[in-house]
Amino acid sequence: MNIKNTYLSYKKLLSKNRALKLCLRVFLIFVCIALLAPFLANDKPLICKYKGQWLFPAFSLKNQQIISEDDIINYNMGNDWKTLNTDFSVFAPCAYSPNTIDAANAPRKSPFDAQEFVLNNNTTTSLPFKFRHWLGTTQNGNDVLSGIIHGTKISLSVGFFSMLIASIIGIILGACAGYFENNTIKIGYVQLLFLLIGIFISYFYSVVVRGSNLAAAFTNGSALAILRVFLLLYLSYVVIKGLLKVGNKIDITLKTDNILNFPLDAIVSRIIEILNSIPSLLLIIALSAITKPSYTLLISIIGFLSWTTIARVTRAEYLKIKQLDYITSCKAIGMSHFAIMRKHILPNVFPIILVQIIFGMAGAVLIEASLSFIGIGIPSNTVSWGSLLNEARDHFSAWWLVVFPGLCVFTLIFIYNKIAAEISKINQP
Repeated sequence: MNIKNTYLSYKKLLSKNRALKLCLRVFLIFVCIALLAPFLANDKPLICKYKGQWLFPAFSLKNQQIISEDDIINYNMGNDWKTLNTDFSVFAPCAYSPNTIDAANAPRKSPFDAQEFVLNNNTTTSLPFKFRHWLGTTQNGNDVLSGIIHGTKISLSVGFFSMLIASIIGIILGACAGYFENNTIKIGYVQLLFLLIGIFISYFYSVVVRGSNLAAAFTNGSALAILRVFLLLYLSYVVIKGLLKVGNKIDITLKTDNILNFPLDAIVSRIIEILNSIPSLLLIIALSAITKPSYTLLISIIGFLSWTTIARVTRAEYLKIKQLDYITSCKAIGMSHFAIMRKHILPNVFPIILVQIIFGMAGAVLIEASLSFIGIGIPSNTVSWGSLLNEARDHFSAWWLVVFPGLCVFTLIFIYNKIAAEISKINQP
């Protein structure tokens, strides 16, 4: 099955399967909500006219706007936007940001309770229709609908980026282990010695000497710190590759017959067994509890602990496909190993790997929600579906804090699992 046949199979399955169509449409709705979250839930007006000037606070990257010498508008004024005497204003469908505190409707107002609004003269009136908390509020008066909208971005991005890391590691290691096995890669004793020296130098310089860059990338998630980590990884690759070439030249010069079969398959398999023997959720909880809560760190931990299933499936498929006649023909005409792996095996294996990746996304969403529910993983000031569920842990009467975030978690996980189950039908004979 090549890429064209795979596409036609997906198209045929999609045209006949109404359930899959519905799941994909609902998933696209989640994606649109995540992408448009700042414009769907924001305490800043999308557009307003104040003292003759047209302002676009929700779209502006500035924190303030100078109206006159004595009048400066602070774009981060929160709920004060709703009482500002503007000539004209249009707010988002949900006129609250996730961390906006509405003290007049705290603690825990349900969607059906009477909601209040405080005017400029400190008088209280009924909350206007356009400012209503449609799904209620939390203990501190935060809007639940706004938290769900912005939590969609958290859940989707955690699932996507963590499985992106897991799929890159799992596909590379699984493909190499399944294709090369334990007797394809040959290495001399001198070359092996230089390889170990290169790994030690790279580890010492990257982790011991420059460990602060790695810590900053995980805890702060700054672009500069992440760029430095990638630069260190590239330099490590260059050092190891250069030392391997030097060791190979020495081996050739010495004309040594001491050649080893590099047991790549055995090494990868043992690593997979070790990681699978450790309870992943408990390890993630332990690592998240002893480190500073960070969005980047959570994605990295889930990604680095979730690649084993993808690697095992990839290894098994490469072991099976490499025995077929067309792979033997590719070797006979002189194609390189990596060209065969990339062009002739990976397109046939990818539909099976894709199923595991989508299942992994569902698991990553559940892990993130579980960690947020117990108060670790992501920073405490970040609102997610799990943190909203955590609000109801001590207040069982606040049913809206359980029902709405719980339905979102259930729906997204169900959609992932349904899509993966339907795609797996393509691979069945």
